[in-house]
Amino acid sequence: MLTKQELSIKIGNRIKQLRKEKNISQAELGRLCGRDKQHIELIENHKVSANTYTLYTIANALEIELAELFKF
Repeated sequence: MLTKQELSIKIGNRIKQLRKEKNISQAELGRLCGRDKQHIELIENHKVSANTYTLYTIANALEIELAELFKF
């Protein structure tokens, strides 16, 4: 079982990976999901844990299913 921190790291890394695969900047991803660049940066760098709705909006912005964020 993962700790909260370990899960946050894995999800942040996964978001970064998927965002880069789609050639989307942090600023663009933030705009697409109604957040600012700094919020996306904090999630990707494991400084904050994203809530379920934020993960949902990020998945939608990346045009993927929410479950894809948990494939690590």
